Amino acid sequence: MPLINRLFYCLQFMNIRPKTTLFIWLLLSVFYGCVEPYDITYSLNANVLSVEGFVSDQAGTTVSINIARNSNNSYYSEPQKKCIAEIRAGDGSTIQLQEVADGIYAAPANFRGKVGQTYQLAFKTPDGKTYESSKELLSTSPEIKKIYQQFDQNGLLDNLGKNVVSSTVDVYLDVDDPKETQNYYLWRWKLYEEQSICITCTGGRLVNGQCVKINSRNPPDYDYQCDKQCWELIYNSTINILDDKFVNGRSITGRLIGKIPFYSPSQGCLLEIEQLSLSQQAYQYFQLLSNQSQNTGTLTDTPPAAIIGNIRNVTDSQDKVVGFFGAAGTRKVQYWINRALYPNPLVKTLLGRTPNYEITSFPPSAYPCVLSRTRTPIRPEGWQ
Repeated sequence: MPLINRLFYCLQFMNIRPKTTLFIWLLLSVFYGCVEPYDITYSLNANVLSVEGFVSDQAGTTVSINIARNSNNSYYSEPQKKCIAEIRAGDGSTIQLQEVADGIYAAPANFRGKVGQTYQLAFKTPDGKTYESSKELLSTSPEIKKIYQQFDQNGLLDNLGKNVVSSTVDVYLDVDDPKETQNYYLWRWKLYEEQSICITCTGGRLVNGQCVKINSRNPPDYDYQCDKQCWELIYNSTINILDDKFVNGRSITGRLIGKIPFYSPSQGCLLEIEQLSLSQQAYQYFQLLSNQSQNTGTLTDTPPAAIIGNIRNVTDSQDKVVGFFGAAGTRKVQYWINRALYPNPLVKTLLGRTPNYEITSFPPSAYPCVLSRTRTPIRPEGWQ
């Protein structure tokens, strides 16, 4: 039984109210089951809506709706809350989305898209504006044939490309491309790393669960261990896409999926790989994003120019929306990386430095491992 199903069963057994159980189920789906939207900021001259999401043939469809803002050359986004949102299927059915976190709208946990079906996002904002995406066809994604790894002593360089920051385990895959259809691929990953530090008090120390400033000229930053086993979730920050026109019907071999740093010299880690089968329109959108991220570094560096996707205001053609809503057949594979195979790697810690523990209290204070998009106290399935 999958982990999230076991959790739901336990919640039922604990006799938690149905509405509470449903909310927890949806929240866990956001963190563990969804096809992750990219966290992108845009260089804009006005405040516009930014929408990202996919319908997948896997459970856990979510859509993020944000307001991208530009204030004094500072770029940020705020969640667009209290929208009424639904997904319209080509067979005439509708799937209602529920806001499970600010600006995050999720389909029911048991919803899965169907290969060969079209899907369209529609939503209304609190101020009465109505938006809809184009219709997207969900195509099947071929099986991932093989995953393998290779050690690179000098794998990760600094921003200048001169100094080695960390050795890496480079992960590759092979897949047989179907001959009958034109295919467009997007690969991305999520990494589970065991995390021992759950809070850093900048210029302060932990007192009764809160960081309290130290009254001194140069106060230290103190790190505090997690109160239980905890995992950090790390996502890829580059776009990895492929149009199969050059390999149509042949095997795609040695496709580099990720260069995974050595956050520990010997502790293994769990990599979850997603392979998405995109529409041509979705591929072109991500290709534009990829071209801009090559110029600026990664998706989280200097904001790229706004890229208008496939979502429009139904009544106002001048109201531009950035982002994309798509449908994609998805393959998910978990792959365990054994770092102990490689001697003398150059290590980059999760903190980016040596931890500085406060030792004035005994026993040392600890901090909870709080469930979020980037951290979890729930042991991942496949962890060794």
